[in-house]
Amino acid sequence: MTRLTRFTDPHAVDLWDTRFRWRSGERLRDRTVDATWQRVASTLAAVGGDSGYWCSRYVAAFGAWQVLPDPRLLRRAGTERAVPPLRAPRAALNAGAFVLDAGSARARFDHDRFAIAAALAVRMLDDAAVAFGADSGLLRLEVGVIGLADALARMGVDYLGDAAPAQAQAIARSLALGCLQGAGRLSRERGARAGGNDLAAAWTARETPAALADALFANRRHARLTRVRPQPALARLANGASDGIEPARGAAEPGPLRAARTRIAAAMQPWIDAPVRTRS
Repeated sequence: MTRLTRFTDPHAVDLWDTRFRWRSGERLRDRTVDATWQRVASTLAAVGGDSGYWCSRYVAAFGAWQVLPDPRLLRRAGTERAVPPLRAPRAALNAGAFVLDAGSARARFDHDRFAIAAALAVRMLDDAAVAFGADSGLLRLEVGVIGLADALARMGVDYLGDAAPAQAQAIARSLALGCLQGAGRLSRERGARAGGNDLAAAWTARETPAALADALFANRRHARLTRVRPQPALARLANGASDGIEPARGAAEPGPLRAARTRIAAAMQPWIDAPVRTRS
């Protein structure tokens, strides 16, 4: 049975309909959001082997609101409109979708499943770079996060509290390790691109698992994998998820929230390849 994507926020439906739904003149091409997922996924998966398998993986991740693809791909991939050159293709993992037993005393973050989704996002963006990116040079990917505040809330962790930075850092670590694992596979499958080993330089101050060390130092394909910054369109599309590492709307007074956000960003930064950005 085909899984249908569930919208719970009418603003998300409006956003999809006005910005991401494919129309050809008066003809409606994306009849449902699942048709949008299929259009994007099939276009990306076509660049490599086992296209049917990877297409189904992408569609499942999109439909579960776990991985959100680059808005430029949502608008144009698989349509008659050309996708602009993607010098830094981006995606967002929705951290709020990875909390088990949300709202209960047993609530916890599913780091294993999150890391698997991060590896999948790297493959998706590598596909996008092959299809629509630069012809040469190392790939600068941007796998980021939305829904961090939602995840903390579902685990019963106060965004303003002392436990929030540690939880956020653990999520950033899982993001980094999952991306690194996915990048290692792609480096072996698809080979090197022109450039040095910028990725290894980004990991000099990180604890690299022995199982991933060889893949890291052999990678001559990717210069960057992760970048955390606001992605308001993707957050709104994901049923109004919290944006990036921003607090939920109306959570507290601005001053304490800004201080908490700064602590969370600082805790995540050692595991993120580019500077963590927040709203000004």
